[in-house]
Amino acid sequence: MTPGRFSFELKTYELDFHGRIPVSVIYRFMQEAAEHDAVDRGFDTETLLRKNLTWVLVRMQMRFQDFPEGRQKIDVETWPSGMESRFAFREFKLFAGRPKVPFAVASSTWLLIDTERQRPVQVAPFFDPSGHQRTEPMVAVRESDPAPAGEAVISKEFRVRLSDLDINNHVNNLHYVEWVVESAPETYWAGRTIREMDLLYKKQVKYDDTVRIETFPAAGGGFFHRMTSLKTTGGILVARTLWT
Repeated sequence: MTPGRFSFELKTYELDFHGRIPVSVIYRFMQEAAEHDAVDRGFDTETLLRKNLTWVLVRMQMRFQDFPEGRQKIDVETWPSGMESRFAFREFKLFAGRPKVPFAVASSTWLLIDTERQRPVQVAPFFDPSGHQRTEPMVAVRESDPAPAGEAVISKEFRVRLSDLDINNHVNNLHYVEWVVESAPETYWAGRTIREMDLLYKKQVKYDDTVRIETFPAAGGGFFHRMTSLKTTGGILVARTLWT
């Protein structure tokens, strides 16, 4: 399927304390590009909400080769990469400076939700069959890491604010990314570079809840992050990050 390509201006106030684009802004540009591409293809969030449907992100896997510095144009290519049962897949490439060499790539998995019943529904009846065939993902799905043993090296809490909510009245996925980065040891996010981030979303969080992220050393390097909340039973999100 032909990718959509969308341009965004990286502003000075969006840069991190290294003067580079942070993971959260990369993620936001991907969100915007995905929505623009979905509008062009007729299955964006607002169109689906009129049919009592919406997309919910299940998995995001990101790989970073570089982090552009300073104000500049960021191009995002994105395209649907297939559908299967209740799941839809979407890929991303991000470019800056070198227009043919991406500085980051990502693969994502989405559920189609019936907003009245709050349950997943089959994707096929709602979309053109030509888009159902699965294509090669930009990032291969990792095997599940073993559950962490021992005590967390860091445990942090974040209170959900009104400004954290999205159009579905749940915490915007962007903020989970911010919280996960901040839940790594300070010596890592201050002095190292993140190269991989895998996120598996399990439940949604609403206003005035408090989430807790426990961080453990991961098998093979990096960290395993486990998110729970004070008002929700069971896990909210698990993530893995790798730094150099």
